[in-house]
Amino acid sequence: MAVYQFYAIIQKVEEDDCYIVTFPDLDNCFTQGYTLVEAVEMAEDVLLTMLDYMEDVGEDIPAASSVEKLKDILPNGASLVNIEIDTDTLT
Repeated sequence: MAVYQFYAIIQKVEEDDCYIVTFPDLDNCFTQGYTLVEAVEMAEDVLLTMLDYMEDVGEDIPAASSVEKLKDILPNGASLVNIEIDTDTLT
């Protein structure tokens, strides 16, 4: 159990009127929100759930990528948001 920080990519999807959130360092870790605030809250929740699960099953948690590396893959109009969670909050 530990404190983790990962960058989320948050991108507005105009045609769906929502914000899509992905974590490039974690496979199958994504969510969405209808406001930016909701998207960040959902990002915190999905990251906490994913990392708690990975800890429980003994799966290796990757190191977070640097901002410099992520800027190279950042889509136009998207933002990087640093999400910090503490998996000890679930115990």
